[in-house]
Amino acid sequence: MSKLRLLIAAVLLFTPAFGSTLYLVVPNAQTSTAGNGAGDISGIADVDIRYQEIFGSGQFSSVPGSMLIDQLAWRAAPGTGAVSATFTSLDLYLSTTPYFPNTSGTVITDTFATNIGPDNTLVYSGAVTLSSAGCAGPSPCPFDLVFLFSTPFLYNPTQGRLLADFQVTGFTGVSGAFDAQSFGFPPGGSIASVQDLLGSATGTFPSDGNITRFGYDLVVPEPATWPLVLGGIGAFAAIRRRRKI
Repeated sequence: MSKLRLLIAAVLLFTPAFGSTLYLVVPNAQTSTAGNGAGDISGIADVDIRYQEIFGSGQFSSVPGSMLIDQLAWRAAPGTGAVSATFTSLDLYLSTTPYFPNTSGTVITDTFATNIGPDNTLVYSGAVTLSSAGCAGPSPCPFDLVFLFSTPFLYNPTQGRLLADFQVTGFTGVSGAFDAQSFGFPPGGSIASVQDLLGSATGTFPSDGNITRFGYDLVVPEPATWPLVLGGIGAFAAIRRRRKI
């Protein structure tokens, strides 16, 4: 194969995939329905907090493969006014955890370090400003409180549950409330959380959490035979078909 063909093949293979970002809301039942709770943040001033939220893998059953997650978003609770909040600094990690948000398996512990999965990845680090006009309801507000990752996270729902670990310094909540969902425990539901002051080894476990929308690209496995066809035009067509849908 000529050097030119090798170069073209390499470019096609490693160029980011085509297609628009896909979205999925957890809990799925709250995609078009407001939650039954509201996380009021008004009046919170310059607090350092740690907040872990776990998402049941069954909520991702509609995804036919692995997900390359590049953002998550929250929304205002309807009828609670505008949301205004700042994080002086946020370190946000995602990982695949063996624990569960409910009693269908071993429930997430109250120890932050224990809950973290082996693929723990820092997806964002820096200051954050959240602002939303909110909405009157009863329909849910838009997911306009967005955390865009600097490093995407590869998540395969068949390998465990998804854990988001927010480590925040200088959280200030001026007004508003996050849309949230609460479940009776036991057995619990599709999400749960652990929270306390930053630096604490353990936290409080509530069977609830913020309703979250994930933005992702779908990762389609490469056919096992693709290296056999790298010699000509067929190679380019095969590689171009490799895409995230």
